[in-house]
Amino acid sequence: ANKPAGLLADGPASAESRLREQTGIAALTAAHRLDRDTSGCLLFAKTPRVGERIIRLFEAHGVTKTYHAIVLGEFPSGLQTITKPLDGRTALTRIIRLSANRTASHLKLVIDTGRTHQIRKHLAGAGHPVLGDRMYLTAALTNPVLRAVARQMLHAAQIAFTHPVTGAAVRVHAPLPGDFLHGLHSVRLT
Repeated sequence: ANKPAGLLADGPASAESRLREQTGIAALTAAHRLDRDTSGCLLFAKTPRVGERIIRLFEAHGVTKTYHAIVLGEFPSGLQTITKPLDGRTALTRIIRLSANRTASHLKLVIDTGRTHQIRKHLAGAGHPVLGDRMYLTAALTNPVLRAVARQMLHAAQIAFTHPVTGAAVRVHAPLPGDFLHGLHSVRLT
């Protein structure tokens, strides 16, 4: 599913509960999580059996997730890799700068590990926090354009894996939402 920002992945009044209601599939469950303010690809399992297999696939790093982010400052060009462990566990984030200026950068990020807040923590630790991130963007911002960002500019653009039952290659895309495109425009990255 293409989850909009502002909606929880699971629990009451979530993407999971809405899809259960819309599809009539009572066993439907979110196979992973996205932060409330992150938009994009969210994987669901229709049955507990498939859900367990997908969880094992995530644990074995068999799912590749690609994100887009708008971050503070001019991120270095070329492929960058951040391997800083999070909560004592391996975490790897590969980053490609798509566009940049002195104010902000548009990044494409690929993760095989999925640690809690991995992208947000790695980017903040590198000195380029995600715009709109109320937890990790701790520096006082004087630029009114940056202060006006309504949500964290992080979007789960693609998820790819081998289906645990059929063996088919699955690749799902979610286009950049309007508020993300507006964010790119407001920091002059389009």
